[in-house]
Amino acid sequence: MNRCVKCGVRIIDQTESCPLCCCVVEQCKGKQIQARYPDIRLKERKLDLILRILLFLSIAISVLCIVINVTHHTDIWWSAIVVGGLAYAQLMLFFVVENEHAGYRSKVVLGTACGMAYVVLIDCVFGFTRWSINYAIPAALLAVDGMIIAAMFVNMRNWQSYLMFQILMILCSGVCILLSLIEVITKPEVSYTAFGFSCMMFLATFIIGGRRAINELKRRFHVR
Repeated sequence: MNRCVKCGVRIIDQTESCPLCCCVVEQCKGKQIQARYPDIRLKERKLDLILRILLFLSIAISVLCIVINVTHHTDIWWSAIVVGGLAYAQLMLFFVVENEHAGYRSKVVLGTACGMAYVVLIDCVFGFTRWSINYAIPAALLAVDGMIIAAMFVNMRNWQSYLMFQILMILCSGVCILLSLIEVITKPEVSYTAFGFSCMMFLATFIIGGRRAINELKRRFHVR
């Protein structure tokens, strides 16, 4: 019986490479070995340990920054930026890297939403001059629209599944329009651009998609 030197699996036949990892097997002729299964969760446990260590370090650094910020009595709460950045990084690590069950679309939505909130936090720390909601957030929505178009071209066989994503972008950019109408957003040019681009992208997909687009929307909204 041969043994793989990488994953430790025992191989009955005389193959020269492991069927699991394609590594060269070790000849074990004349040796009495005990059959065992490879530890397939070893990498998962190592990653979980690394993430927990990073979480502890993030908490320690956050507490240290808050203490320094409070004891030095500065007018700018720079510690909020550090804490927010570390919290955003930990969220991305645990939800995007470790969580394999979450789809990439939900990861993009959550990552973008949390990134927008972090940008607003930075703006508030430095006096809220509204550059975050006037320019950064609408520009991020435009970037997500571009990512949707690129994903549709890559996944041509299932392009209609991105229609709901496009509707979500219309709603998000529509919120920016509402904020500009109540004068929360003082420079609405980028917001109107994002809203118009999202609407045109959905309209183009709906018209060009034809029957497949209609059927996808009926299926999503449970319309017969």
